[in-house]
Amino acid sequence: MQNEIKNRIPIYIDLAPNRDKLYSGIGLKSNDEIFIFVCFNDETKEFEGYAIVRNYEIDKYREWDEEELGEIENDNSDDFINELPLEKMNNIFECLSELKSDELIAIYTESDDKSYYVGKIENLTKNKVELKLIDENAKWIENEIINIKEITYIGFRSNYERELAKKTFYNTIYSK
Repeated sequence: MQNEIKNRIPIYIDLAPNRDKLYSGIGLKSNDEIFIFVCFNDETKEFEGYAIVRNYEIDKYREWDEEELGEIENDNSDDFINELPLEKMNNIFECLSELKSDELIAIYTESDDKSYYVGKIENLTKNKVELKLIDENAKWIENEIINIKEITYIGFRSNYERELAKKTFYNTIYSK
């Protein structure tokens, strides 16, 4: 996988049999703990946002073929390549530390890969992260404390999180 990261070759990563998930994008970093990548959105046919997956979750991966490369309508990958402090992101805790100032992140856990939490980091310790959760209507709801060992996926800066953050901002201004 290091060759694909070095040469910015888009790949698919398959999490089966652990999870029924298939992701695609451009790898930025891989080590014994995590894999960080720029996500490809199959609907918009362009790159958007980032994801972090625990490396043990990845069953296999493959490079995109020529036909799949041709599906990229807007190769905006350069907008994402050098934006993260990758040297400071070596495990889930360090990644969360770097994301504390992000407006919203999405987290999947080992216990439930069908649903996920979306929120803002309120508190972070070596073992737990506390998220102030937001619902799909951009309303702040309760806090959730998540054991860092149980986190399998972190998504951030995607169109979904950015749109929710905008709605939250407008809800805050116009609810006064």
